[in-house]
Amino acid sequence: KRCHTTYVTNYESQQEEECEENYRKNCFIEYEQIAFNETVQICRTPLVKDCNIQGPEICRTEYEFECWTKQEEHDVEDDVVECTTEVEEKCEDETSGYTTNTKCSKWPREVCSVSKKNVKKYTPITGCTKEPRELCAPAGCGFSQGQEECYDKTQTVVQDAPKEECSLEPQRTCKHVTKLVPKLSPTEECVDVPKEVCTRSRTNPRKVKKPVIKKWCYIPSEESGLA
Repeated sequence: KRCHTTYVTNYESQQEEECEENYRKNCFIEYEQIAFNETVQICRTPLVKDCNIQGPEICRTEYEFECWTKQEEHDVEDDVVECTTEVEEKCEDETSGYTTNTKCSKWPREVCSVSKKNVKKYTPITGCTKEPRELCAPAGCGFSQGQEECYDKTQTVVQDAPKEECSLEPQRTCKHVTKLVPKLSPTEECVDVPKEVCTRSRTNPRKVKKPVIKKWCYIPSEESGLA
């Protein structure tokens, strides 16, 4: 058995701050006066003298209503219907005896679609004012309304025109998010390694006679009488 140290990847949760930048549009509208010439239709009903008796002429100031009408133009997005005529055809097989004929019939069908388009529309705007008129008539005469008179007149009109100004303001938004962070952790890993073990054993023991040879060694000397 052999062991060694290895590293295992583990994940642990960790709080991190995550920020992102957004932009907010800040707009404000201010009005500025602009003057332009515009042709308007003016209609008035004049007062006419009605005299049955002649007398000295007397003058006085009378007020007449003078009304004007102009067409204000608007750019609007409107639903515009567009239609096309399509011809549909249907065929059927008719069998008469041993023959088969194909009979077809056609009929028109109107297909319409609606789309958004920018169109110009006009809104009539009418205003009335009292205009002074000096009228003279003989004494004893009165005034009555005459026939309405209309004419076109170019006049200077002052209007408030809207003007929009916008700016982008950066905004930083932060929040805490949980993320998994990898981490190496040491751990011990062991493996089994095979090992060869040998033993000696006796199989069928028996007695065997073997000669024993002894070897004697000596040193010759005078004392031993072998010299």
